Amino acid sequence: MRALLTGLLFCAAIHGECSAFAGVTGEAAAAAQGAACRSSRRHTTKSNELDDGSTDTDNSGAGTWNPLSLAVLRLGFTEPAWTSPLNYQKAEGVYKCASCGTALFSSNGKFDSGSGWPSFWKTVSSGRVELKKEWDGRIECKCQKCKGHLGHVFPDGPQRGSLDAMELATIPETDPQIGYKDQNDSDSSFSKMPRYCVNGAAMKFEKES
Repeated sequence: MRALLTGLLFCAAIHGECSAFAGVTGEAAAAAQGAACRSSRRHTTKSNELDDGSTDTDNSGAGTWNPLSLAVLRLGFTEPAWTSPLNYQKAEGVYKCASCGTALFSSNGKFDSGSGWPSFWKTVSSGRVELKKEWDGRIECKCQKCKGHLGHVFPDGPQRGSLDAMELATIPETDPQIGYKDQNDSDSSFSKMPRYCVNGAAMKFEKES
């Protein structure tokens, strides 16, 4: 049933048909429908204070009725690999939560991981992404503000030595503090940074003007 629902929601997202919910029954469909209503009501203000004390003022019209986005954000589904346009996005800009509009990542922290999902080695600012250890040992990443599921974090990101020194200097304190030392506890350009493996459906991209 889970696989069938995922397929139906994905096809609906491709064609922009939110009415696909009408053909899906059961608790999962009801949960997705409920999430759509809550998402629409919850994020309508233009100014929202974030956990890091800053205010996200570009939040007008936030929220999504996209069924695939809701399945990912509210039900924790994983979109099929290589299907998100954001995986191939090369322009400079900001990646925001598709539900509440909070800025999560920027193009400066994006890299091609070869995984099939949009990947980042750092967040855009402190307190934007929440991390939680799951039952199977994986680390889930969620939007700090609306708690929407984004994806997972792994310790196999790009090598520290391959990244811009100025960008390395702006890593938020709330990001996983790995990639600084090797096994001998000394600085190493070959150590790996985090890899935020994020569902494209959980985000929207705003191109830099």
